[in-house]
This record gives sequence, structure tokens and C-alpha cells, in this order.
Amino acid sequence: MKLGVVLRADNLIREKQLRQNRVVTPFGPVDRVFSGLVHNVEAHFLYGRFPGARTPSWEIPYEANQSAFDALGVDHQIGTFVVGGVDKSVRGGDLIIPHDVISLSGPSRSLPPLDGRFRNAHVIPTFCPVLRELLIRGARATGIPVHESGVYFSFYGFARIETDAELQLIERLGARLVGQTLDPEFTLARQRQRHYAAIAIAVDSYHDMKNEQDEDPEVFRARSREAIAVGREQFERIIEAGLAGHDEAAEGDCGCAKVAKGPHRDMFTSFPEHLL
Repeated sequence: MKLGVVLRADNLIREKQLRQNRVVTPFGPVDRVFSGLVHNVEAHFLYGRFPGARTPSWEIPYEANQSAFDALGVDHQIGTFVVGGVDKSVRGGDLIIPHDVISLSGPSRSLPPLDGRFRNAHVIPTFCPVLRELLIRGARATGIPVHESGVYFSFYGFARIETDAELQLIERLGARLVGQTLDPEFTLARQRQRHYAAIAIAVDSYHDMKNEQDEDPEVFRARSREAIAVGREQFERIIEAGLAGHDEAAEGDCGCAKVAKGPHRDMFTSFPEHLL
């Protein structure tokens, strides 16, 4: 396993003396990767999805981020997310390890195929069961409470949060959490047949937000910032504890990396093959 994690892992960077890398990609340089061994596993921590100042979700350099992981040989990836809770069981400050995702719309983002031949990413299972088990095991080992399942609804492409009607619809669809950044990161990672799993912290809850108009915005902002800071520290502890009990023998049991490799005829060829 060569693990890539999207996380501002301040504690692990310091404690494990991870070295900073600058990776040049076809989409520009990525200079915020910190690399080293964590419990004998080669790990590469991407320090946030966007460089410098925060940007809208559609301006995050997803292609450059994934290309940096390509260059580093990353074959397993964990994404960490800040989300909103949707169903009544999720409150602000809760951690969730989703088991599936709904993404009905999104940007036209893709990576050029490494072998010169385009193919759709196959995403069943959606998230790698081995990586999900690593996260669940890490949460149990640290005693950090998490929701061990949930559907992430990917709400992408608007400079706003969801309307009340949209949240009602998302809740009826059975989603537990909603956010803007899991896809296209998930799709691009799966295009590379990377094993992928996610863990998220809810900074608020749909059912709590119904009364948000009666709350001081500064109080809400301060509470959200505190939840994010606590969540990042908990993500680090969970991932480290999961890696401490990692079993290399279990890595091949998930089926995430299966892809057809034979000399198959391309059904999308535009001209008769004997004329090409």
C-alpha cells in the first residue's frame, strides 16, 4: 500500500517528521505534499485540496492533486471532508464514514488515460471495503465515536449551500450527509483504479439549521471553525490507529482495482478497422 491522504495533518507531519515534496504535474506544480512512513506504511499527505487562499469548490485543482498522487505511486487514497448533516441522527461535530455516494451532476473533469485508452471508472464497490475497515478499526481503537455508514450526497457547482427544498429531497433520498467536494475527487481517483475511502465531520445539521436565522452568524461561524479543527485532529488519530493495525494480506480482497486489460476491440471506433 502507498497511501495518499487529503488532510492538513499538522500533528503527524511534526511527529513523524514527514518531508515536504514538490511534485510537477501536467496541470501545474503541487508543493504541499508531506511524505514519510506511518507505522511502516508509505504515506503522502496532501495539505488541503486547494493551495493558498480558499477557492470555490469548482476551482479546486482536482486534476493536479490526483496527478501528484500518480507521480508518487499512490494506489490507496483517503479523502477527508467537511459536510452538513442531513438525517436526524447526525448533529454538528459528528464524524461519519460514508459507504456510498450520490452525485447526480458535476463538472466535466477527467484525467487523460495512462495507457492512451479512455474508459469509465467502475465504482462498485463505491468505497474500498478494506480502507473503510481501516477507518472503522481506527475509530474503535481510539474510542472516537463515528457513524460507520451513510450516503454522501454530492451537491456540486453552486456558490451557496442547499435550499430547504433541496435538503428535504436529499433527506428523502436517504442521504446522511451533504457536501461539495467528494466528487470529482472520488471519480478521478477511481479513474486511476485507486482504492478510495472517505471520512467526514459534520459542522452543522439540517435539523439544527432550520433555526439558523435566529442565531448570531458569528456564533455559528466560531462553532463551525472549532468543529473543523477538532475533526482534523480526530481524522489524524483515526488514520494513524488504523494504520497501526493494517494487514497487508487483506489489501487484495476488495476488487477495487479490477479492470479489463485484454486486447479488446474498441466498440467506439468511428471508421472500419481495415481503413485505419
